[in-house]
Amino acid sequence: MREVGNRRYRLVRELGRGGMGAVWLGQDTVLGREIAVKELLLPGNVPAEERVVYRERVLREARIASRLQDPAVVTVYDLISEDDQTFIVMELIKAPTLEELVERDGPLDVEAAATLAAQLLNALEAAHSSGVVHRDVKPGNVMVPGKGTAKLTDFGIAQSLDDPRLTATGTLIGSPAYMSPERLAGGEATSAWDLWALGATLFYATEGRGAFDRPTTSATILAVMSERPRPRVAGPLGELITGLLEPDPARRLDAAAAHRLIERASVPGSELTQQLQPAPPVVLPAAPPRKRRSIALVLSATLTPLVLVGALVSLYLTVFKPMFEDMGLTGPESSPAMQPVLTLGPGGDLPYDGLMAFRKDCLTWKPDKGVRKIESKDRVGCYKEHETEVLDVILANTETEKDVPYPGAAELTKIGGTGCTRTFLSSKVPGQDKEKTLRYWVVIPTEEAWKMKQENGYRTSDRIIHCFVGKADGTALVEPLMQS
Repeated sequence: MREVGNRRYRLVRELGRGGMGAVWLGQDTVLGREIAVKELLLPGNVPAEERVVYRERVLREARIASRLQDPAVVTVYDLISEDDQTFIVMELIKAPTLEELVERDGPLDVEAAATLAAQLLNALEAAHSSGVVHRDVKPGNVMVPGKGTAKLTDFGIAQSLDDPRLTATGTLIGSPAYMSPERLAGGEATSAWDLWALGATLFYATEGRGAFDRPTTSATILAVMSERPRPRVAGPLGELITGLLEPDPARRLDAAAAHRLIERASVPGSELTQQLQPAPPVVLPAAPPRKRRSIALVLSATLTPLVLVGALVSLYLTVFKPMFEDMGLTGPESSPAMQPVLTLGPGGDLPYDGLMAFRKDCLTWKPDKGVRKIESKDRVGCYKEHETEVLDVILANTETEKDVPYPGAAELTKIGGTGCTRTFLSSKVPGQDKEKTLRYWVVIPTEEAWKMKQENGYRTSDRIIHCFVGKADGTALVEPLMQS
Protein backbone atom coordinates (compact mmCIF):
# COMPACT_ATOMS: atom_id res chain seq x y z
CA MET A 1 0.00 0.00 0.00
CA ARG A 2 1.50 3.30 -1.11
CA GLU A 3 1.86 6.32 1.14
CA VAL A 4 2.46 9.93 0.10
CA GLY A 5 2.82 13.29 1.81
CA ASN A 6 5.42 12.15 4.34
CA ARG A 7 3.33 8.98 4.83
CA ARG A 8 0.28 10.96 5.97
CA TYR A 9 -1.96 9.83 3.10
CA ARG A 10 -2.39 6.13 2.37
CA LEU A 11 -3.57 5.08 -1.13
CA VAL A 12 -6.06 2.25 -0.55
CA ARG A 13 -7.39 1.40 -4.01
CA GLU A 14 -7.86 2.99 -7.42
CA LEU A 15 -11.31 4.47 -8.10
CA GLY A 16 -10.79 5.35 -11.75
CA ARG A 17 -8.48 6.95 -14.26
CA GLY A 18 -8.62 9.30 -17.21
CA GLY A 19 -6.37 10.99 -19.70
CA MET A 20 -4.41 12.94 -17.10
CA GLY A 21 -4.17 10.56 -14.18
CA ALA A 22 -5.75 8.22 -11.66
CA VAL A 23 -8.03 8.89 -8.69
CA TRP A 24 -7.46 6.84 -5.54
CA LEU A 25 -9.49 6.13 -2.44
CA GLY A 26 -7.19 7.39 0.27
CA GLN A 27 -6.91 7.49 4.06
CA ASP A 28 -5.78 10.54 6.00
CA THR A 29 -3.88 8.87 8.85
CA VAL A 30 -3.71 12.08 10.90
CA LEU A 31 -7.39 13.06 10.83
CA GLY A 32 -8.69 9.52 10.36
CA ARG A 33 -10.94 10.28 7.39
CA GLU A 34 -11.36 8.93 3.87
CA ILE A 35 -10.22 11.17 1.06
CA ALA A 36 -9.77 11.16 -2.71
CA VAL A 37 -6.25 11.51 -4.10
CA LYS A 38 -5.68 12.47 -7.73
CA GLU A 39 -2.35 11.29 -9.09
CA LEU A 40 -0.86 12.77 -12.24
CA LEU A 41 0.08 10.02 -14.69
CA LEU A 42 1.71 10.73 -18.03
CA PRO A 43 2.62 8.33 -20.83
CA GLY A 44 6.34 7.72 -21.14
CA ASN A 45 6.47 9.04 -24.70
CA VAL A 46 5.18 12.51 -23.81
CA PRO A 47 7.88 15.11 -24.66
CA ALA A 48 9.50 16.87 -21.73
CA GLU A 49 7.99 20.27 -22.61
CA GLU A 50 4.48 18.78 -22.71
CA ARG A 51 5.03 17.00 -19.40
CA VAL A 52 5.58 20.43 -17.89
CA VAL A 53 2.30 21.64 -19.44
CA TYR A 54 0.32 18.67 -18.07
CA ARG A 55 1.85 19.04 -14.61
CA GLU A 56 1.05 22.74 -14.58
CA ARG A 57 -2.57 21.92 -15.43
CA VAL A 58 -2.88 19.73 -12.36
CA LEU A 59 -1.27 22.32 -10.16
CA ARG A 60 -3.61 24.94 -11.55
CA GLU A 61 -6.61 22.69 -10.84
CA ALA A 62 -5.55 22.60 -7.20
CA ARG A 63 -5.01 26.34 -7.01
CA ILE A 64 -8.32 27.10 -8.70
CA ALA A 65 -10.45 24.66 -6.74
CA SER A 66 -8.87 25.62 -3.41
CA ARG A 67 -9.94 29.24 -3.76
CA LEU A 68 -13.57 28.49 -4.71
CA GLN A 69 -15.88 28.64 -1.73
CA ASP A 70 -19.14 26.92 -2.65
CA PRO A 71 -20.88 23.75 -1.42
CA ALA A 72 -21.19 22.50 -5.00
CA VAL A 73 -17.42 22.61 -5.63
CA VAL A 74 -15.23 19.71 -4.50
CA THR A 75 -12.96 20.87 -1.65
CA VAL A 76 -9.16 20.58 -2.08
CA TYR A 77 -7.28 19.72 1.12
CA ASP A 78 -3.65 19.43 0.09
CA LEU A 79 -1.18 19.52 -2.80
CA ILE A 80 1.84 17.20 -2.82
CA SER A 81 4.87 17.08 -5.10
CA GLU A 82 7.44 14.43 -4.29
CA ASP A 83 9.75 12.10 -6.23
CA ASP A 84 8.82 13.90 -9.46
CA GLN A 85 5.14 13.01 -8.90
CA THR A 86 2.16 15.24 -8.20
CA PHE A 87 -0.91 14.47 -6.05
CA ILE A 88 -4.02 16.47 -5.17
CA VAL A 89 -5.74 15.50 -1.92
CA MET A 90 -9.42 16.35 -1.96
CA GLU A 91 -12.87 15.71 -0.59
CA LEU A 92 -14.18 12.19 -1.25
CA ILE A 93 -17.64 12.21 -2.83
CA LYS A 94 -19.43 8.86 -2.62
CA ALA A 95 -21.99 9.41 -5.33
CA PRO A 96 -22.64 8.57 -8.97
CA THR A 97 -22.04 11.08 -11.71
CA LEU A 98 -25.08 12.61 -13.39
CA GLU A 99 -24.28 10.51 -16.44
CA GLU A 100 -24.30 7.29 -14.37
CA LEU A 101 -27.43 8.32 -12.47
CA VAL A 102 -29.47 9.03 -15.61
CA GLU A 103 -28.26 5.83 -17.30
CA ARG A 104 -29.34 3.86 -14.23
CA ASP A 105 -32.58 5.58 -13.19
CA GLY A 106 -33.67 7.56 -16.24
CA PRO A 107 -34.17 11.34 -16.68
CA LEU A 108 -34.68 13.63 -13.69
CA ASP A 109 -38.09 15.06 -12.94
CA VAL A 110 -38.61 18.82 -13.06
CA GLU A 111 -38.13 19.42 -9.33
CA ALA A 112 -34.88 17.43 -9.18
CA ALA A 113 -33.57 19.05 -12.36
CA ALA A 114 -34.38 22.56 -11.06
CA THR A 115 -32.56 21.80 -7.80
CA LEU A 116 -29.55 20.53 -9.71
CA ALA A 117 -29.60 23.58 -11.97
CA ALA A 118 -29.55 25.94 -8.99
CA GLN A 119 -26.62 24.13 -7.35
CA LEU A 120 -24.51 24.01 -10.51
CA LEU A 121 -25.28 27.62 -11.37
CA ASN A 122 -24.14 28.69 -7.90
CA ALA A 123 -20.88 26.75 -8.36
CA LEU A 124 -20.26 28.37 -11.73
CA GLU A 125 -20.98 31.83 -10.36
CA ALA A 126 -18.42 31.20 -7.62
CA ALA A 127 -15.88 30.21 -10.27
CA HIS A 128 -16.70 33.14 -12.54
CA SER A 129 -16.52 35.66 -9.70
CA SER A 130 -12.98 34.36 -9.07
CA GLY A 131 -12.10 34.88 -12.71
CA VAL A 132 -12.28 31.20 -13.66
CA VAL A 133 -14.06 29.54 -16.61
CA HIS A 134 -14.53 25.80 -15.98
CA ARG A 135 -14.61 24.82 -19.70
CA ASP A 136 -15.68 21.19 -19.13
CA VAL A 137 -19.15 21.25 -17.58
CA LYS A 138 -20.81 17.96 -18.60
CA PRO A 139 -22.80 15.10 -17.00
CA GLY A 140 -19.63 13.11 -16.33
CA ASN A 141 -18.22 15.96 -14.22
CA VAL A 142 -21.29 16.39 -12.02
CA MET A 143 -21.62 14.12 -8.98
CA VAL A 144 -25.11 13.69 -7.53
CA PRO A 145 -25.32 12.28 -3.97
CA GLY A 146 -28.59 10.91 -2.59
CA LYS A 147 -28.60 13.71 -0.04
CA GLY A 148 -26.93 17.07 0.02
CA THR A 149 -25.53 19.22 -2.75
CA ALA A 150 -24.40 18.07 -6.18
CA LYS A 151 -20.70 18.60 -6.81
CA LEU A 152 -18.99 20.04 -9.86
CA THR A 153 -15.65 18.30 -10.34
CA ASP A 154 -12.56 18.40 -12.56
CA PHE A 155 -11.31 21.94 -12.81
CA GLY A 156 -8.24 20.48 -14.55
CA ILE A 157 -8.90 22.31 -17.83
CA ALA A 158 -10.38 25.42 -16.24
CA GLN A 159 -8.95 28.68 -17.48
CA SER A 160 -8.13 31.41 -15.03
CA LEU A 161 -8.37 34.83 -16.60
CA ASP A 162 -5.05 35.80 -15.02
CA ASP A 163 -3.21 32.58 -15.99
CA PRO A 164 -1.57 31.98 -19.39
CA ARG A 165 -3.33 29.51 -21.65
CA LEU A 166 -2.00 25.99 -21.37
CA THR A 167 -2.21 23.83 -24.44
CA ALA A 168 -0.50 20.68 -25.62
CA THR A 169 0.33 20.00 -29.24
CA GLY A 170 -2.52 18.32 -31.12
CA THR A 171 -4.93 18.31 -28.18
CA LEU A 172 -8.46 19.71 -28.01
CA ILE A 173 -9.40 19.91 -24.36
CA GLY A 174 -13.04 19.29 -23.55
CA SER A 175 -16.04 17.39 -24.87
CA PRO A 176 -17.33 18.75 -28.22
CA ALA A 177 -20.99 17.90 -27.43
CA TYR A 178 -20.75 20.24 -24.42
CA MET A 179 -18.65 22.99 -26.03
CA SER A 180 -20.43 26.18 -27.06
CA PRO A 181 -20.52 27.26 -30.73
CA GLU A 182 -18.33 30.31 -30.12
CA ARG A 183 -15.76 28.16 -28.35
CA LEU A 184 -15.63 25.72 -31.28
CA ALA A 185 -15.21 28.75 -33.54
CA GLY A 186 -12.07 29.73 -31.60
CA GLY A 187 -13.42 32.59 -29.49
CA GLU A 188 -11.96 33.83 -26.22
CA ALA A 189 -12.96 32.09 -22.98
CA THR A 190 -15.94 33.71 -21.23
CA SER A 191 -18.43 32.71 -18.56
CA ALA A 192 -20.99 32.26 -21.37
CA TRP A 193 -19.12 29.07 -22.36
CA ASP A 194 -20.03 27.47 -19.04
CA LEU A 195 -23.65 28.65 -19.17
CA TRP A 196 -24.12 27.01 -22.57
CA ALA A 197 -22.56 23.79 -21.26
CA LEU A 198 -24.91 23.96 -18.26
CA GLY A 199 -27.85 24.10 -20.68
CA ALA A 200 -26.54 21.05 -22.55
CA THR A 201 -26.04 19.23 -19.23
CA LEU A 202 -29.60 20.02 -18.11
CA PHE A 203 -30.92 18.85 -21.49
CA TYR A 204 -29.21 15.50 -20.83
CA ALA A 205 -30.57 15.39 -17.28
CA THR A 206 -34.19 15.86 -18.37
CA GLU A 207 -34.12 14.01 -21.71
CA GLY A 208 -31.81 11.10 -20.93
CA ARG A 209 -29.69 11.84 -24.01
CA GLY A 210 -27.26 14.47 -25.17
CA ALA A 211 -28.67 17.24 -27.33
CA PHE A 212 -25.73 17.02 -29.74
CA ASP A 213 -24.48 13.45 -29.37
CA ARG A 214 -23.67 12.11 -32.82
CA PRO A 215 -21.72 9.07 -34.13
CA THR A 216 -18.60 11.05 -35.07
CA THR A 217 -16.76 14.08 -33.75
CA SER A 218 -17.32 16.04 -36.96
CA ALA A 219 -21.05 15.29 -36.92
CA THR A 220 -21.21 16.40 -33.27
CA ILE A 221 -19.45 19.67 -34.03
CA LEU A 222 -21.74 20.28 -37.01
CA ALA A 223 -24.79 19.69 -34.78
CA VAL A 224 -23.52 22.18 -32.19
CA MET A 225 -22.84 24.77 -34.88
CA SER A 226 -26.07 24.42 -36.86
CA GLU A 227 -28.87 22.94 -34.73
CA ARG A 228 -31.12 24.36 -32.03
CA PRO A 229 -32.58 21.52 -29.98
CA ARG A 230 -35.86 22.05 -28.19
CA PRO A 231 -36.40 20.11 -24.95
CA ARG A 232 -39.65 18.28 -24.32
CA VAL A 233 -39.79 19.65 -20.78
CA ALA A 234 -42.33 22.47 -20.52
CA GLY A 235 -42.62 25.62 -18.43
CA PRO A 236 -39.76 27.65 -16.92
CA LEU A 237 -37.31 24.74 -16.95
CA GLY A 238 -37.78 24.33 -20.68
CA GLU A 239 -37.29 28.08 -21.12
CA LEU A 240 -34.11 27.84 -19.04
CA ILE A 241 -32.58 25.06 -21.15
CA THR A 242 -33.56 26.74 -24.42
CA GLY A 243 -32.22 30.10 -23.26
CA LEU A 244 -28.90 28.65 -22.12
CA LEU A 245 -28.49 26.84 -25.45
CA GLU A 246 -28.89 30.08 -27.43
CA PRO A 247 -26.03 29.93 -29.99
CA ASP A 248 -25.32 33.66 -29.84
CA PRO A 249 -23.57 34.44 -26.54
CA ALA A 250 -24.86 38.02 -26.69
CA ARG A 251 -28.45 36.72 -26.56
CA ARG A 252 -27.82 33.79 -24.23
CA LEU A 253 -29.39 33.81 -20.75
CA ASP A 254 -27.14 35.33 -18.11
CA ALA A 255 -26.87 33.99 -14.57
CA ALA A 256 -29.45 36.41 -13.11
CA ALA A 257 -32.11 35.48 -15.69
CA ALA A 258 -31.29 31.80 -15.22
CA HIS A 259 -31.83 32.10 -11.46
CA ARG A 260 -35.25 33.67 -12.00
CA LEU A 261 -36.39 30.80 -14.22
CA ILE A 262 -35.01 28.24 -11.77
CA GLU A 263 -36.99 29.86 -8.95
CA ARG A 264 -40.19 29.66 -10.99
CA ALA A 265 -39.51 26.04 -11.92
CA SER A 266 -38.90 25.15 -8.26
CA VAL A 267 -42.33 26.25 -6.96
CA PRO A 268 -44.03 23.03 -5.71
CA GLY A 269 -47.42 22.40 -7.25
CA SER A 270 -47.26 25.45 -9.46
CA GLU A 271 -48.95 25.13 -12.82
CA LEU A 272 -45.77 26.58 -14.28
CA THR A 273 -43.81 23.53 -13.14
CA GLN A 274 -44.77 20.99 -15.75
CA GLN A 275 -43.45 17.49 -16.27
CA LEU A 276 -42.14 16.20 -19.54
CA GLN A 277 -44.80 16.02 -22.18
CA PRO A 278 -44.79 12.46 -23.52
CA ALA A 279 -45.13 11.84 -27.20
CA PRO A 280 -48.68 10.75 -28.14
CA PRO A 281 -49.06 6.98 -28.31
CA VAL A 282 -48.93 5.39 -31.72
CA VAL A 283 -52.23 3.61 -32.35
CA LEU A 284 -51.99 0.89 -34.96
CA PRO A 285 -55.15 -0.16 -36.77
CA ALA A 286 -56.36 -3.68 -36.09
CA ALA A 287 -55.43 -6.20 -38.75
CA PRO A 288 -58.38 -6.78 -41.14
CA PRO A 289 -59.96 -10.23 -41.17
CA ARG A 290 -58.60 -12.77 -43.64
CA LYS A 291 -61.74 -12.75 -45.78
CA ARG A 292 -61.49 -8.99 -46.33
CA ARG A 293 -57.83 -9.26 -47.33
CA SER A 294 -58.71 -11.97 -49.85
CA ILE A 295 -61.37 -9.76 -51.43
CA ALA A 296 -58.88 -6.90 -51.64
CA LEU A 297 -56.39 -9.15 -53.38
CA VAL A 298 -59.00 -10.29 -55.88
CA LEU A 299 -59.98 -6.69 -56.61
CA SER A 300 -56.38 -5.62 -57.07
CA ALA A 301 -55.85 -8.44 -59.55
CA THR A 302 -58.71 -7.15 -61.70
CA LEU A 303 -57.49 -3.52 -61.82
CA THR A 304 -56.79 -2.32 -65.32
CA PRO A 305 -53.22 -1.21 -66.16
CA LEU A 306 -54.47 2.38 -66.44
CA VAL A 307 -55.77 2.32 -62.86
CA LEU A 308 -52.50 0.83 -61.63
CA VAL A 309 -50.50 3.55 -63.37
CA GLY A 310 -52.76 6.18 -61.84
CA ALA A 311 -52.28 4.64 -58.40
CA LEU A 312 -48.50 4.63 -58.80
CA VAL A 313 -48.46 8.24 -59.95
CA SER A 314 -50.59 9.24 -56.98
CA LEU A 315 -48.25 7.33 -54.64
CA TYR A 316 -45.23 9.10 -56.11
CA LEU A 317 -46.78 12.56 -55.83
CA THR A 318 -48.08 12.10 -52.29
CA VAL A 319 -45.31 10.03 -50.71
CA PHE A 320 -42.07 9.59 -52.60
CA LYS A 321 -41.71 13.01 -54.26
CA PRO A 322 -41.98 14.93 -50.95
CA MET A 323 -39.56 12.45 -49.40
CA PHE A 324 -37.05 12.90 -52.23
CA GLU A 325 -37.42 16.67 -52.01
CA ASP A 326 -36.71 16.57 -48.28
CA MET A 327 -33.56 14.60 -49.07
CA GLY A 328 -32.51 17.19 -51.64
CA LEU A 329 -32.69 14.69 -54.52
CA THR A 330 -35.16 16.56 -56.68
CA GLY A 331 -36.12 20.09 -57.55
CA PRO A 332 -34.70 22.95 -59.63
CA GLU A 333 -31.04 23.89 -59.22
CA SER A 334 -31.75 27.62 -59.26
CA SER A 335 -34.35 30.34 -59.65
CA PRO A 336 -34.25 33.94 -60.90
CA ALA A 337 -33.67 35.04 -57.29
CA MET A 338 -30.46 33.04 -56.91
CA GLN A 339 -27.25 35.10 -56.94
CA PRO A 340 -23.88 33.95 -58.34
CA VAL A 341 -22.40 31.20 -56.18
CA LEU A 342 -19.61 32.26 -53.80
CA THR A 343 -16.74 30.12 -52.50
CA LEU A 344 -15.58 29.99 -48.89
CA GLY A 345 -12.08 29.10 -47.72
CA PRO A 346 -8.44 29.70 -48.68
CA GLY A 347 -8.31 30.99 -52.23
CA GLY A 348 -12.07 31.64 -52.34
CA ASP A 349 -14.35 34.64 -52.59
CA LEU A 350 -14.56 34.61 -48.78
CA PRO A 351 -10.91 33.76 -48.01
CA TYR A 352 -11.19 32.43 -44.46
CA ASP A 353 -12.20 29.23 -42.68
CA GLY A 354 -15.78 28.65 -41.63
CA LEU A 355 -18.95 30.72 -41.27
CA MET A 356 -20.44 30.68 -37.77
CA ALA A 357 -24.02 30.77 -39.06
CA PHE A 358 -27.14 29.02 -37.80
CA ARG A 359 -30.52 28.36 -39.40
CA LYS A 360 -32.84 31.38 -39.13
CA ASP A 361 -30.10 33.69 -37.81
CA CYS A 362 -30.76 37.36 -38.60
CA LEU A 363 -27.60 39.20 -39.64
CA THR A 364 -26.40 42.72 -40.34
CA TRP A 365 -24.12 41.06 -42.90
CA LYS A 366 -24.50 39.78 -46.42
CA PRO A 367 -22.24 37.55 -48.52
CA ASP A 368 -20.10 39.20 -51.16
CA LYS A 369 -16.59 38.81 -52.55
CA GLY A 370 -13.99 39.81 -49.99
CA VAL A 371 -16.52 40.60 -47.24
CA ARG A 372 -15.29 40.09 -43.68
CA LYS A 373 -16.22 37.09 -41.56
CA ILE A 374 -19.47 37.06 -39.57
CA GLU A 375 -18.93 38.45 -36.08
CA SER A 376 -21.01 38.24 -32.92
CA LYS A 377 -22.14 41.85 -33.35
CA ASP A 378 -23.68 40.91 -36.71
CA ARG A 379 -26.31 38.71 -35.05
CA VAL A 380 -29.34 40.77 -34.06
CA GLY A 381 -32.92 40.19 -33.09
CA CYS A 382 -35.09 39.41 -36.11
CA TYR A 383 -37.36 42.37 -35.31
CA LYS A 384 -34.40 44.72 -35.63
CA GLU A 385 -33.10 45.93 -38.96
CA HIS A 386 -31.00 43.23 -40.64
CA GLU A 387 -29.69 42.54 -44.13
CA THR A 388 -29.95 38.76 -44.43
CA GLU A 389 -31.21 35.63 -42.74
CA VAL A 390 -29.72 32.15 -42.85
CA LEU A 391 -31.92 30.27 -45.30
CA ASP A 392 -30.39 26.82 -44.80
CA VAL A 393 -27.23 24.94 -43.83
CA ILE A 394 -26.48 21.85 -45.94
CA LEU A 395 -23.93 19.10 -45.29
CA ALA A 396 -22.47 18.37 -48.74
CA ASN A 397 -20.84 15.10 -47.68
CA THR A 398 -21.50 13.04 -44.55
CA GLU A 399 -18.02 11.45 -44.53
CA THR A 400 -16.67 14.37 -42.55
CA GLU A 401 -13.83 12.41 -40.93
CA LYS A 402 -12.55 10.69 -44.06
CA ASP A 403 -10.45 11.85 -46.97
CA VAL A 404 -13.00 12.27 -49.75
CA PRO A 405 -12.02 13.75 -53.13
CA TYR A 406 -13.25 17.29 -53.74
CA PRO A 407 -16.35 16.88 -55.94
CA GLY A 408 -15.63 20.11 -57.78
CA ALA A 409 -17.26 23.52 -57.68
CA ALA A 410 -19.79 22.52 -60.36
CA GLU A 411 -21.08 19.54 -58.37
CA LEU A 412 -21.21 21.54 -55.10
CA THR A 413 -23.05 24.31 -56.93
CA LYS A 414 -25.59 21.74 -58.07
CA ILE A 415 -26.00 20.33 -54.54
CA GLY A 416 -26.17 23.74 -52.93
CA GLY A 417 -28.31 25.28 -55.64
CA THR A 418 -30.85 22.46 -55.43
CA GLY A 419 -30.99 22.48 -51.63
CA CYS A 420 -31.10 26.26 -51.21
CA THR A 421 -33.63 26.68 -54.02
CA ARG A 422 -35.86 24.00 -52.55
CA THR A 423 -35.92 25.81 -49.20
CA PHE A 424 -36.40 29.21 -50.84
CA LEU A 425 -39.39 28.02 -52.91
CA SER A 426 -40.95 26.20 -49.94
CA SER A 427 -43.51 27.57 -47.50
CA LYS A 428 -40.64 28.40 -45.11
CA VAL A 429 -40.18 31.58 -47.16
CA PRO A 430 -43.64 33.15 -47.62
CA GLY A 431 -44.65 35.57 -50.36
CA GLN A 432 -46.40 35.39 -53.71
CA ASP A 433 -43.73 37.29 -55.68
CA LYS A 434 -40.69 36.26 -53.66
CA GLU A 435 -38.63 35.43 -56.76
CA LYS A 436 -38.96 39.13 -57.66
CA THR A 437 -38.80 40.74 -54.21
CA LEU A 438 -36.13 38.54 -52.61
CA ARG A 439 -32.72 37.15 -53.50
CA TYR A 440 -30.64 34.33 -52.04
CA TRP A 441 -26.99 33.35 -52.01
CA VAL A 442 -25.25 29.96 -52.04
CA VAL A 443 -21.79 29.67 -50.44
CA ILE A 444 -19.77 26.50 -51.12
CA PRO A 445 -16.37 25.42 -49.71
CA THR A 446 -13.20 25.67 -51.77
CA GLU A 447 -11.05 22.64 -52.47
CA GLU A 448 -8.56 23.74 -49.81
CA ALA A 449 -11.33 24.10 -47.21
CA TRP A 450 -12.70 20.67 -48.19
CA LYS A 451 -9.39 18.89 -47.52
CA MET A 452 -8.99 16.91 -44.33
CA LYS A 453 -6.88 18.70 -41.71
CA GLN A 454 -5.51 17.67 -38.33
CA GLU A 455 -6.40 20.36 -35.81
CA ASN A 456 -6.27 20.15 -32.02
CA GLY A 457 -6.29 16.38 -32.07
CA TYR A 458 -9.27 16.09 -34.46
CA ARG A 459 -9.58 15.41 -38.18
CA THR A 460 -11.67 18.23 -39.59
CA SER A 461 -12.82 19.55 -42.94
CA ASP A 462 -15.33 22.14 -44.17
CA ARG A 463 -18.03 20.37 -46.16
CA ILE A 464 -20.92 22.69 -45.33
CA ILE A 465 -22.91 24.74 -47.85
CA HIS A 466 -24.56 27.91 -46.52
CA CYS A 467 -27.66 29.63 -47.92
CA PHE A 468 -28.63 33.24 -47.13
CA VAL A 469 -31.70 35.27 -48.13
CA GLY A 470 -32.43 39.00 -48.20
CA LYS A 471 -34.39 41.65 -50.11
CA ALA A 472 -33.74 42.05 -53.82
CA ASP A 473 -33.57 45.86 -53.61
CA GLY A 474 -31.00 45.73 -50.79
CA THR A 475 -33.24 47.39 -48.20
CA ALA A 476 -33.29 46.13 -44.64
CA LEU A 477 -35.59 43.48 -43.24
CA VAL A 478 -37.42 44.54 -40.07
CA GLU A 479 -39.12 41.29 -39.11
CA PRO A 480 -38.41 37.55 -39.45
CA LEU A 481 -38.54 36.34 -43.03
CA MET A 482 -38.09 32.64 -42.36
CA GLN A 483 -41.08 30.68 -41.04
CA SER A 484 -40.97 27.46 -39.03
